[in-house]
Amino acid sequence: MKRIVCFGDSNTWGYVPGAGLERYGEDVRWTGILQKLLGERARILEFGLCGCESGLKHRNKCFNANAQELFPSVLFAHLPVDIVVLMLGTNDLKKANDWQPGDTARNIRALLAVTRTLSPATRTVLATPVLLRDGIESDAEFSRAAIAQSAQCAEEVAALARAEHIPLFDTNAAVHELGADGCHFTAAAHKAFAAGMAELLRGLV
Repeated sequence: MKRIVCFGDSNTWGYVPGAGLERYGEDVRWTGILQKLLGERARILEFGLCGCESGLKHRNKCFNANAQELFPSVLFAHLPVDIVVLMLGTNDLKKANDWQPGDTARNIRALLAVTRTLSPATRTVLATPVLLRDGIESDAEFSRAAIAQSAQCAEEVAALARAEHIPLFDTNAAVHELGADGCHFTAAAHKAFAAGMAELLRGLV
């Protein structure tokens, strides 16, 4: 049985759009559906955190949301790990981070280096961050500029995967429905994401 760590932000945590801090159940979140689809081939080890950023330029006042600090501990705690699925980038686009092209790729490249150091045999799959849509401006932490930036961010994650010769999952080819907040997966989106991810992972497990 392959051990797969899924490390990401609120769309991995299962944030219900427009519902405060309500979380989809395990049977609705893409990680839970993925477990059912892969069955005994894999054990899905979920780590989703609302607000998680690939590398902070400011500090969340409530909890640590910096993947650079969190990821090494999460990876080490779950060893042995066969595959890591990383989906980060959306929260990098918050106004406080003053996102610039290259920021997300540079941070994720550092996470790849962590994996190669702690567990050289572990394979990584990168999932592109979601393309933000109208409604994102309802979150005071984002501006409408984040919509265009999200397309740039997704492309740089894809380019990084190509450069590093690692598997890439195109989130936005699989997910066609977001909540009214323009950011978070609906239940249907979780199902679609899981189906596409399962298809990719079957080739690795």
